[in-house]
Amino acid sequence: MKASLPAVPGMNVFPRSPVEHDGAVYALAAAAAGPRLLVAGPDGAAAGFEVTERLGSGRGTVHVCPVHHANAERLRAVLPNAAPSPLAAKDATFGTGDRLGLAGPGHLAVFRRCAASPVLAQQSLRELTLTSRTYEEVLDSSTWAVFGEGWRDAWGADGDHLKTEEWVRRALAIGYTMITADVSDFIRGEWAARSDAEALAQWRTLDAGVRRGLEERYLSNAFPVDTGEAVRFTPAELARTALVYGEAVDHAARLYRACVAEKGAGRFDFELSIDETATPTTPQAHVFMARECSRQGVAISSLAPRFVGEFQKGIDYLGDVGAFEASFATHAAICRALGHRISVHSGSDKFSVFPAIGRLSRGRFHVKTAGTSWLEALRAVAAADPGLFRDLYAHARRTYDNARKLYHVTPDLARLPDAAGLPAAAAAALLDDRDARQVLHITYGEMLAVADLKRGLFGVLAGAADAYAAALERHIGRHLESLGVPLRR
Repeated sequence: MKASLPAVPGMNVFPRSPVEHDGAVYALAAAAAGPRLLVAGPDGAAAGFEVTERLGSGRGTVHVCPVHHANAERLRAVLPNAAPSPLAAKDATFGTGDRLGLAGPGHLAVFRRCAASPVLAQQSLRELTLTSRTYEEVLDSSTWAVFGEGWRDAWGADGDHLKTEEWVRRALAIGYTMITADVSDFIRGEWAARSDAEALAQWRTLDAGVRRGLEERYLSNAFPVDTGEAVRFTPAELARTALVYGEAVDHAARLYRACVAEKGAGRFDFELSIDETATPTTPQAHVFMARECSRQGVAISSLAPRFVGEFQKGIDYLGDVGAFEASFATHAAICRALGHRISVHSGSDKFSVFPAIGRLSRGRFHVKTAGTSWLEALRAVAAADPGLFRDLYAHARRTYDNARKLYHVTPDLARLPDAAGLPAAAAAALLDDRDARQVLHITYGEMLAVADLKRGLFGVLAGAADAYAAALERHIGRHLESLGVPLRR
């Protein structure tokens, strides 16, 4: 039976939100002053919430509560589905970074249709800095979206690309359920390009006991996978792999122990990111990282290799699709053999390789997106207010050189038109242009740093909320469909 609550003057209840729990009804409502949490029931029903108004009496009392951090925390404690949870047991998971805190309804519309589990709260420290948001704000916006849209299934929250024990513990303490451990600062990539002789010479300087243990574990063993292949190490490959990744293993273990200390074993997802390198991850490196982490007690939920080709922001895969498929098949098979999922970072808009990712992973993967949802917000702005979009685009052009210091993208700026006098139709078409997408993708921080532009953008999106949600449902839905994610029954 559908939960219901008494009508409240001036409040328009989100139709999917009402839920009954322990004798009380909870709902999200729109009001002139902004959204409000409604709790219907006796006084005890609203215990722990900040209440600004009480309407009615007895069991028919409706408690009106502000939508803010303290009440989001309380809601997560009261309603099980309002809080994120670990998703390692799920086959297909999909990260939908939301830089503005407005994308939740559109994202959830996709997952009501497609049978993948969403990771709704997913922001890196870089994105937090550029958007002037906090981990608390990101998690809270996802909580209110989940609640308002009546999402009843599991969802995740990812402390993305964290490098230090301090930030790992902080994210988990806030309520995040997944940590993407970025060990790139400890990957000694310079050894990847050195000769066999140089690698072996450096290898011989390592502790003899360490060398002997690694040789016993890797030189005399083959590591078969279900494609009929087997990963093997030559002495030079072992030396090079240990030199490149040895310190990264130790740092991954430190970050994992910080997770266990904060949350307890088995109560979080731990993704290992080794994709932030100049050279692709070899099968030997994948096996080495996963097995050596396991030896140190690290339970990896998913691992993100650096694939062949390029996964640049906001555009399709760059490289030989056949070479990618061959390499990906091996990495996916290693994941199956070792018990973790394969993860694809910078996964926005990689439509030429999505079918292979879905097929070769056998539907067991994690894909991360972020900036593509921001670009769909700009698409909604371009349709509703072409003048504001031209201003945003002009600012992006002016500030691109600064923004590109933080991202690897390769647009051809000479191909981009000037903003001045740009017709509305041409402005909207920029969202489908490879070069413009990259420029607009990485300059979000520059745009949001200008008060008038930020105010205008949020104002337009407030009036175009339905259009933005519909655009996200189409665009993110195309991602999941291309990956072969089945429809929900």
